Amino acid sequence: MKLVNLLGSVRASLMMMGSNSLLVHLLKGSNLMEKLQKMMVQGPSVLLLYVDVVNFQQVAQLHGDALANRVLHVLRAALRQRASQFMDCLGDLVVENLWGDDFLVLCRYKTTSPEHLTKMSTALRLALEESLKAELFKLTGSTVKLHVGYATIAKSRAKKAEYALYTALRDAQKVAKGALNQQTLHLREEFEGLLEKRDFLIVYQPIASLQTGEILGWEALTRGPRGSYFESPMVIFNFAEEVGLLFPLEKICRELSIINFGKMEKEQRLFLNIHPQTVNDTQFAKGETRKFLKDRFLSATNIVFEITERQGIHDFSQFNKTLSHYRNQGYRIAVDDAGAGFSSLQAIAEVKPEYIKIDSSLVRNIHSNRVKQALLETFVTFAQKIGCYIIAEGIETDQELTTLRTLGVHYGQGYYLARPSFPKPEVRAEALAKILSLASRNPTGVWQKAFPIGDISEPAVQVNAHTPVRQLKKILDANQLISGVVITQGERPIGLIMRHHLDRYLGTQYGVALYFERPVSTIMDPDPLVVDISVPIEHASQQSMSRDKLKLYDDIVITRDTSLYGVVSVQTLLDTMTKIRMEVAKGANPLTGLPGNLTIEGELNNRLTENSPFVCIYMDLDHFKSYNDRYGFENGDRLLLLAARLLTSVVRKFGSATDFIGHIGGDDFVILTHKDKADNLCQQYIRYFDRLVKSLYSAEDRVIGGFYGRDRQGQETWFPFVSVSLAIVECASHCSAEGLAETAAQLKKYAKSKIGSVYVRDRRCTAPPYPPSY
Repeated sequence: MKLVNLLGSVRASLMMMGSNSLLVHLLKGSNLMEKLQKMMVQGPSVLLLYVDVVNFQQVAQLHGDALANRVLHVLRAALRQRASQFMDCLGDLVVENLWGDDFLVLCRYKTTSPEHLTKMSTALRLALEESLKAELFKLTGSTVKLHVGYATIAKSRAKKAEYALYTALRDAQKVAKGALNQQTLHLREEFEGLLEKRDFLIVYQPIASLQTGEILGWEALTRGPRGSYFESPMVIFNFAEEVGLLFPLEKICRELSIINFGKMEKEQRLFLNIHPQTVNDTQFAKGETRKFLKDRFLSATNIVFEITERQGIHDFSQFNKTLSHYRNQGYRIAVDDAGAGFSSLQAIAEVKPEYIKIDSSLVRNIHSNRVKQALLETFVTFAQKIGCYIIAEGIETDQELTTLRTLGVHYGQGYYLARPSFPKPEVRAEALAKILSLASRNPTGVWQKAFPIGDISEPAVQVNAHTPVRQLKKILDANQLISGVVITQGERPIGLIMRHHLDRYLGTQYGVALYFERPVSTIMDPDPLVVDISVPIEHASQQSMSRDKLKLYDDIVITRDTSLYGVVSVQTLLDTMTKIRMEVAKGANPLTGLPGNLTIEGELNNRLTENSPFVCIYMDLDHFKSYNDRYGFENGDRLLLLAARLLTSVVRKFGSATDFIGHIGGDDFVILTHKDKADNLCQQYIRYFDRLVKSLYSAEDRVIGGFYGRDRQGQETWFPFVSVSLAIVECASHCSAEGLAETAAQLKKYAKSKIGSVYVRDRRCTAPPYPPSY
C-alpha cells in the first residue's frame, strides 16, 4: 500500500505543480540533466520515449509492494535490452526510472516524422509486452499491458534541460494514453497491404535427432519485409492478434510454408505454428491445407501443428474435439514453448501431443545448471511413459547439445544445428560431426568405463588470488547453486574455496573481522584435486574417495593443458558412476563382472565407427575343460576369476586409460587396446598367469607339472598346467566386425597349436585379409 500511495501522491503533485521542480527533485543525484543538455547541443534532435504499466496501482494493491517492485525490476531489464534494438539512436541511449512504473528513454535521433515514431514506439511496446509475458505470469498469475508514448526535443543551446525534459515528458504521457487508436490508423493499412501482397518470407530451421543426426523435419518461421517495421515475427503476430487479423495471417503463412518447402522424405515433417484459436476457425477447418499438400505431393502425415503454449487454451473439451478431427486425417500435434507458457502441464495432459518442444529458456546453459538438467530428465521420463518425443529448442553450443543427448532428449533445434534460412538448410557439418562423435562413443546408450571426466564437467566460477573474501561471499550468496569457487592465476588454477569451508572460516567468533577484507588466497585450499579432462571418471572417482576426510566432498578441478576447464562436484561424479555401473551390470558376465557380449559388441562398433586404429587381443585358456573335469566346476570358476582379475590388473598397470576388457563367455576374453601396448600386455599377462595358475593345482600335480586325464575322444592323455593363448589383430578404418572375428579365430587356432602360453600377431600382410567396413 505504501507504493500505491507514493505513486498517487507523486503524480498528483507533478500535475498540480505545473512545473519541473518535482521532476528535478526526483532526479536528484542523477546525471540525466547533464546528458540531456549535451544531447540538445549536439542535435539533430532528442527523442524521448515514455513507458508505464497500465493499471499498475491495481497490481500493487492485489499483490503487495514487494511483488510490484519485482515487476518493475523485470520491466527495467526488458526495457534496457529492447530499447536499443528498436531505436535507431545516434550515440548513447539513456534509460531512467523516474518513479514507480514510469520510465523514460532518451537518445539523439535523426528521423522525427510522426508516422515513423508511431511505428517504432508500437513495435517496442509489442516486443516489451512479449518479453514480459512469461516472467510476469510467474509473478502475478496474469500479464500486463504497457503505455508507450513519444515526444521530441529540438536542438538548442539556450533552452534549459529541466524545462525541456518536463515539457517533452508531459507530451509523451498524453500520446501514450491515446496511442492505440493512432497506432491502428497508421499501421493497419500497411499491414493489410502486406497481407494482400502476401509479402512475407518463410524460412526453415531443421529439427534433428540428437542420437543419429538425421533430420526429423523443419519448422517454418515467418519474417516480414527486411528493414521494415514488420520484419520481426514477434511484432507481426502480436500486432495481427491485436487488430483481429491473426486468422488471415496464419492462413497465408501456412500456404507459403507449404508452397515454398520443396521435397521431403516420406518420414520427415513440416512443423507449422498455429494459435490455439486458429483450429476453430471455419476457414481452417474447410480442408484447404490438405489441398495445398496434395498439390505438392505431400500428405497430412508430413505435417505437425505446433500449438504455441504462450497462449492460453480456455476450453480444452472443444479444443480436443477439433484436434481429434485433424489427428484422424493424419496430422500430428506438438506443444510448443513447454516450460514457458501459461499452463504447460495442463496443456500437455489434455492435448496428449506427439511432440513436446522444450522452450529455449530451459535449454540455455543447461550444461551448468543442475536444476534444468533434473527438469529435462523428468520430461524425458514422462515422454517415454506417454509415448511422445522431446524436442529441445534454442541449442546454441556444443556443451548444451552434449548435455541434452546425455539426458536422453530425442531431438534438437537451434543455431548450433543450423540457422533458419531459405531454401531449407541441412544440419551444419560441425554439429553433425559432434552428434556422430557422441554416437560413435556410445551408439546403444551404454555408459562405458573409460568415460572421460571432462564430459561431465561444469563451467567453474573463478576469481583471482587477490579478490577479497568479502567479494567471494557476495558471489556465493547471490547464487545458492554454486558450491565452490576456483582461484586462478592467469588461466591456471592455484586453489579452491568451497562454500562450507568459507562458512567455517567466517562462522567463528572473530571470523568476519579476521578474513572479510583479506585476499581469498589466505583461506583457499592450495592443493585441491586437479585432473585432466581425459582422465576416466573411474580413476577420478578413486582419487576423489582417497582424499582427506575434510576434502572428501570438495569439487574436482578439471584442466585442459594445465588451463582451467571446469569443475565436477562429488554428487555429479557419484551419480555418473552409479549410472555406469548399472548399465555395465546389465550386460556383465555374472561370474567375472566384466562386460559381456552386448557391451563388447557395442564397444567394438564404437571403435570401428571412429575410424581410429586399435588392436583386438583375443584370449583363450588352453586345457580348461580338462581342468574342470578333474577339479570340478567350483574350482573351474576360481580359475576363470583368477584369469579375469589378473587381466584387469595387468591392463590397468600396463595398458591405457581407454583400454577395454570383455568376457565373451566360458574361458574366452577380449582386450581392445592401442597397438603400442599390445605386445607388452601379452608378455606381462603370460608371465603372471604362468606363475599364479600353479596355485590352483594339488601338491601332487604341481610336482609333476600336470596330470593324466581323458581327452574329448576318451583317450588317456597328458595335460600340462592350463596355459593361455593370445591372438593380436590390428584393426583400422578398413576393418569390419565380421572380418575381425574371423581373423581372430584363425590366429587363436594357430596359437593353441603351440605348446605353453604364447601370443601371436597377424603378420601375413599389411592389411588384414577381410573386407572393408562401410
